[in-house]
Amino acid sequence: MNSEQIIKLNKEALYSTLTSSDKFGRFFNKSILHYAAIMEVFTYNKLDGISYEKLCINIPKSLGSRSSIQNLLNEGLDQKLLFKVEHKKDKRIKNYFLSDEFYNMVLGWIRLQKKIYNS
Repeated sequence: MNSEQIIKLNKEALYSTLTSSDKFGRFFNKSILHYAAIMEVFTYNKLDGISYEKLCINIPKSLGSRSSIQNLLNEGLDQKLLFKVEHKKDKRIKNYFLSDEFYNMVLGWIRLQKKIYNS
């Protein structure tokens, strides 16, 4: 597969999720900040989750402010795409996780990316 075909497939996948009824794809592809935040949460999902503060440190400030990150997290919680759990040792800290369904959607997206780039 050449570069133009790869770009075409990625564009089609992106554009189709933004107009579909698939809330997972719409949220994931809503903005570069959403994309980055979901990848951060995914990275820590099988560990102890990721706190708001850690997200704010990890995500470059050029992608979004602290309040934009907080709004994104609240949106994900409202849509049941994310959930938060109190930290085991420090009850003031809430760690964020992807819902099982959203986690599996991201795994599917990763498999698709591998398939596209390996062909």
